[in-house]
Amino acid sequence: MNHTCDKIAWQGVVPEHWQVLKLRQILSPVSEKNHPDLPLLSVVREKGVIVRNIEDKEENHNYVPDDLSGYKLVKIGQFAMNKMKAWQGSYGVSRFDGIVSPAYFVFDIQCDINKDFFNRAIRSVVYVNYFGQASDGIRVGQWDLSIQRMKEIPFLLPPRPEQDQIVRFLDWKVSSINKLINIKCNEIKELGTLKQSMISYAIITPELEHRKSGYVERKRRPYQGNVVRIA
Repeated sequence: MNHTCDKIAWQGVVPEHWQVLKLRQILSPVSEKNHPDLPLLSVVREKGVIVRNIEDKEENHNYVPDDLSGYKLVKIGQFAMNKMKAWQGSYGVSRFDGIVSPAYFVFDIQCDINKDFFNRAIRSVVYVNYFGQASDGIRVGQWDLSIQRMKEIPFLLPPRPEQDQIVRFLDWKVSSINKLINIKCNEIKELGTLKQSMISYAIITPELEHRKSGYVERKRRPYQGNVVRIA
């Protein structure tokens, strides 16, 4: 396989047949509103696009207006982004139909790309750093993404068969890791049960032995009553 060097420092040497596109060649902004009956979605750093639980006070810190007609529609397969927290990685391809804050960006993915591949790649650390460089603000918590600079972020794109193969490998690898995690969790649970049993044994057994030895001691204790001398 032939490789070539590119000006993008972090990627080093990449296969010649991979494309280096700008996000403006992949993403096309859309803004459709007036769907207030659809579920509320959130875009978070840890999971990307999720369904928002409006009943959970711990999860919801932002005000939700009574009129949601101004919220933007997000369709399955579209790319949604919290522009104020893009520097953290708060963006992703949606697996749900729903609505998001009008302050969010929503995009169609307009080229031949495996959307699962794009989601996993764009949410990796190297790309998150690019979004940080494309954001400005007085304080880190208030950084705002520049849409123009975001459009110039480079994206490495293998041919579609390789994208599909990478996704299948990652699915298999994640499944294997999850199985190992489950095995270890069960082992930890069993060890916890064993530990509790040993603690109970250590507490109860000496007490039983003490009671037993005390009973024997009382049984063998010499007679301590009055002694009457027989003439």
